[in-house]
Amino acid sequence: MKRLLAVAVALGPVCLSSPVFAQDPAPQGPVGDRQLSLGLGIPETLQLRGHVGVAIGAVPEFQGSDDLSAVGLPLVDIRQEDFMFISGASVNPNDGYGSIGWYALNFAYAQRGKRLFGLSVGPMIRVGVGRDEHDNSALDGLGDIDDSAGSGVFVEARAGSWTADISSTSQDAGDEGDGLLVAVRSRYSVQISERFSIAPAVVASWGDEDYMQGFYGVSNAQASRSGLTRFNAQSGFKDVGIQVGATYSLSEKFLINGQIGYQRLLGDAADSPIVDRKDGSRDQFSALFGIAYKF
Repeated sequence: MKRLLAVAVALGPVCLSSPVFAQDPAPQGPVGDRQLSLGLGIPETLQLRGHVGVAIGAVPEFQGSDDLSAVGLPLVDIRQEDFMFISGASVNPNDGYGSIGWYALNFAYAQRGKRLFGLSVGPMIRVGVGRDEHDNSALDGLGDIDDSAGSGVFVEARAGSWTADISSTSQDAGDEGDGLLVAVRSRYSVQISERFSIAPAVVASWGDEDYMQGFYGVSNAQASRSGLTRFNAQSGFKDVGIQVGATYSLSEKFLINGQIGYQRLLGDAADSPIVDRKDGSRDQFSALFGIAYKF
């Protein structure tokens, strides 16, 4: 909980004290009733929209665990088109505790004044979830991996109700130093009624050698302390999964949000002796439910 409060304190000032920038003129090229535009993410005024709240989740005790634990999570989604976003935790463990990013460069295609496609690129910071060996007896002797804020980049594409993004950020990987995690998501939002919407998504991730060895490998020292077989994890795809989120507006100011997710560990993550044992599982299930204030 102290870690979650620290994340909230760190992200909060960004929302409250973001400066107002002068509009950067974006070159535009109209072709009949079609229009292409390219510009920097520097808005003339701030018009942040979104919600902030808290959620209770049931998540695996560590990536690869067969046991679930109850946790409190930040339920946050704040953004301004072509400028920035702040997002909280989700049932996708690759989202960490939260992220903040800047839509630094924006490309858009519009027809008759309606945007049909947008593409944004920019820097981001993600607060990744670590691992404490005291969280589960299966981790005894493996040491701790700290929660960490890692920098990186992202690319996001938008077309109507469809959004896809790919991000690459660093994260503490224990004795291996900082590893690199690449996360991919494709999401489609469906408005069922004026108040109710659902958003199914397909997700996947890839880890470099340092990340995979930190979370799924077993060094000689760890093998001697834990009794597990030494295992050298290589870079590769870590997981693939699906998740579904549902949002219901209670009023103009409050909403409730529920999410369920399933991910299947792949490659060396699935073959790791940390996962391939009685206390572990390649199948990872998670869920959360929360309430948030809209603005």
